Amino acid sequence: MSVPLAIVLLTFLAACDAIYGVSRRAKVGFMPDPAKVRSIMHRVARVHEVRYQQTEGGKPITLGGVQSPTVVHTFFYSGDPDVDGVLQFQVDYRNRVEYSQTLIRMFEPPPQQWVDATLPVMKRIELRLDTQPGLSGLENSVVQYCV
Repeated sequence: MSVPLAIVLLTFLAACDAIYGVSRRAKVGFMPDPAKVRSIMHRVARVHEVRYQQTEGGKPITLGGVQSPTVVHTFFYSGDPDVDGVLQFQVDYRNRVEYSQTLIRMFEPPPQQWVDATLPVMKRIELRLDTQPGLSGLENSVVQYCV
């Protein structure tokens, strides 16, 4: 390995942040109405607060040039006791939609009681999203990652 390549690799590896927790992801067919998603989340047992935020992600560069930025719909939610999660829909320039729910922390794992309290809530939210706004198949297509 050449010295410049080794330096680049070491710099890249040193810049990685340690992330721990639970992540649930799936591709979905469309972006549901954010107001409806928020309403569904409010009606899930043990969820008391839902905060919505829409932001722009990066602008992909393709052979066709710079594309429209990814639109990120984020729903922060919390409840009792120890329920704390983030639900997101990311819509790219081709209108492909990626769904995710996470409970993550940097540098240290979230307390186990948070995971135990939040994971069933995540699954209840997915069940409701599967049926109410019509994201058919969401519940069965979600892949869970634990780090």
